[in-house]
Amino acid sequence: MTTAKSAHTTGLGRPRRSWTTALAAVGLLLLLATLATAIVLSREQARSQIRASFALRGTSTARFAANYLSEQANREERSAGEFLSRARVSPHSFRLVAATLNSSAAVLLDGSGRVLQAFPSDPRLREQTIAWGRAELTGTERGHAAATGVVSSPLTHEAVTAIAVSYASTVGRRILSADYAASGLALDALVEHTISYSQHEVYLVDASGRLVASSPVTPAVTLAQANPQLAHALARGSQGAVKHSATPTTFTSAAVPGAPWRLVIAVPDTRLYASIAGWTQIVPWLVFALVSILGTLLVALFARSLADRARLTELSATMRRNAQTDSLTGLYNRRALTEHLMRMSARARRHDEPLSVLMIDLDRFKQTNDTFGHDAGDQVLCTLADCMRDVLRADDIYGRWGGDEFLVALPVTDDAGARATAARLREAAAAVDLAGIGLPAGVALSIGAATGTLTSPLELVRQADLSLYRAKASGRAEALAEH
Repeated sequence: MTTAKSAHTTGLGRPRRSWTTALAAVGLLLLLATLATAIVLSREQARSQIRASFALRGTSTARFAANYLSEQANREERSAGEFLSRARVSPHSFRLVAATLNSSAAVLLDGSGRVLQAFPSDPRLREQTIAWGRAELTGTERGHAAATGVVSSPLTHEAVTAIAVSYASTVGRRILSADYAASGLALDALVEHTISYSQHEVYLVDASGRLVASSPVTPAVTLAQANPQLAHALARGSQGAVKHSATPTTFTSAAVPGAPWRLVIAVPDTRLYASIAGWTQIVPWLVFALVSILGTLLVALFARSLADRARLTELSATMRRNAQTDSLTGLYNRRALTEHLMRMSARARRHDEPLSVLMIDLDRFKQTNDTFGHDAGDQVLCTLADCMRDVLRADDIYGRWGGDEFLVALPVTDDAGARATAARLREAAAAVDLAGIGLPAGVALSIGAATGTLTSPLELVRQADLSLYRAKASGRAEALAEH
């Protein structure tokens, strides 16, 4: 029956709507998760780019420092080649060269390491072969310019940085080593302008951790004295976070080519990442929150739309059922029976199958209404409807044709099958107990039947109706119309 099928479809619609809403919610969650991941990754990428730029700043400054040392070494080499290439070098000439180089102390050696001249003059060193173990001498003996870290000058006993060069003279190769005050080089200005942040720490340190230059200027001699946490971090790696710092700080370092120096830069994270802090950091999450709210509202509206659509579908199905269902018995009404009978007749003609129609009328129904009341009459009609549900097949179509008349369409059923079905209906109706409403026996029926294959549905109904009238007129319960 259509009514049962519609109810089943309505029942299945609720879990389907729930699944659809759940899928929409899952889709929203996936979208929000993707957006949140994109925000986090974008921020991390920005931080990575800032760190890369920060490291590049250190590398660039280290190269500038190397260029400065190279230029200073070239100055030494040019001055030595011009004024110190003769076989004998006067003390006056050597002092002029040292003054030209702004050196606080200098020493001139021959190829074997023997002292030829020293400034300030020290007679004890003259004509002696010295080996101080200074790194610049090791490199210059092989013809390369080199620089030391912060060392104690053997002439002035002050903290200096030495630059040594090897050059050709008329009597062979010589080495000129000039000392410069550790804080007196132009490197101080270079270090000071390494980075534009007002909050920063920049150190130029040698291999032992002694300070060559620093910004801001500090009285400390070593990096460990100036910033112990940074010195500890530098010992563990060339860049990263400064652990145990008063404020979160990031550092980077770069080796100075051609010298045993390293440039170290440390900047608070609040300054380093200032370009992606504040509103720059908040706005993406505000957009995320807005998308979350709008997405939630859309899912809610979608769920409500599905619910409204389901209600409309259910209402439409209810209206369709009401338009096709008899309100008293719950069976098909005449309109629905006519539609189904038209389809069944077309199928019977297409497949050359028999189709039977039963027209049923309740005997003495008016008397029942007059004697026991209309409520009792309604109960009799509903009882017959229950009998039809129990007796007839699932493929059979049946309903209330009008008043106390009912119609049954039996597909693929010949006249013998129709006669048997009519007999079962009469027996079931007669066996019904109606003592509760005062009727002494069951429901008495008169049934007319018609069977055909190529007969139109209206003609089948007309012949079944005529058969019913003949049955009532003859007093028999059933009559068949032959075709």
